[in-house]
Amino acid sequence: MSTSKITHLIMLAQSLEQPRIVKRIIEQSSEYQQVDVIGFRRQIHTVKNYDVLKNYKNITLKTIGSIPDGKYLRRIFAYLKLVFFLYGKYGIKPKKFYVFGMDLRIISALTLNKKIDYEISDILWLYKKPPLRNILMIIDRNLAQTSNTIVFTSKGFYLKYYNKYVSKEKTVIKENRFKTYGKVKPIPRVKNDRIRIAYIGAFRYGDIINSLLITVSKRDDIDLNFYGDGNGAVVVKMKKYADEYSNITYNGPFKNPDDLEEIYAENNLNFVVYNNTLDNERVAMPNKYYESGYFNVPIVCASGTYVGERVLRNGMGWVSDIGTNDISDFLNSITVEDLTIYHESIKKLDKAEFSC
Repeated sequence: MSTSKITHLIMLAQSLEQPRIVKRIIEQSSEYQQVDVIGFRRQIHTVKNYDVLKNYKNITLKTIGSIPDGKYLRRIFAYLKLVFFLYGKYGIKPKKFYVFGMDLRIISALTLNKKIDYEISDILWLYKKPPLRNILMIIDRNLAQTSNTIVFTSKGFYLKYYNKYVSKEKTVIKENRFKTYGKVKPIPRVKNDRIRIAYIGAFRYGDIINSLLITVSKRDDIDLNFYGDGNGAVVVKMKKYADEYSNITYNGPFKNPDDLEEIYAENNLNFVVYNNTLDNERVAMPNKYYESGYFNVPIVCASGTYVGERVLRNGMGWVSDIGTNDISDFLNSITVEDLTIYHESIKKLDKAEFSC
């Protein structure tokens, strides 16, 4: 089965709301006559970013159902439903898959007569403890070795965990550069009245967010603005602080990319301090790096991370450790003037590094 003759692609996605996945679907639709997207909604997301797919005539979208975040055993029934659907629709005829994530890579392996492109944007087994971590690591590396192509969203993933197991010829690095869809543009000047912190996206790191809330609640000269959604307990705490402190706001879900220019224009520091004790986060490249580079907004990332190294190398901002005292010390060390200097530095960078 020659890839050059394949005109029909089946894409399996575990989170249809994820902007990165939507962007990749659109990219693939330019290479195939027909793209069937089959996937799941995530219960933590409420904004339907995948609605943009309706604008592409060669993309069809089938939603299998909704899956809970982090509760993998409860996903089994949804995945079984997906397997039955795939056999019912495509049978055993030759097929080409593009799959996101280890779980759906396993599902695609259960089908017959296929070629599979496998995208890795997070390494699931890095979040587990031995012996489960070791078992999943062996399975995942075998899945990667037997894939047609492996797409990594961070070069750090490949260099640290896969380069001894996957050949360079089968490997593609596709960093998660920001896709504007022609709806937004860079910000020519950031606000310079006070430090305005934006925390944008999924709220995954409760302890770090708690440290940030505690720190800013003691500083009436700093604004802290949350945009997105996530863990229920974290959101409850954000709303509680927002009710008690006038310099903290919880703005809820947003649409990507439509709302991002307005969001970044209201802030002058992008807070991307993720948990640097997690192996996956040490080598990942979060999409906020690319958004900061595109919109010209300074960024702070966690120390000891691959993305932090990139930020320092490109003169885009700072790194900080993740404790309450560390975050407090960092905020005490910067000024609005510093933010303006980094803003001007980012404006000089080639936007092709950040957007596509």
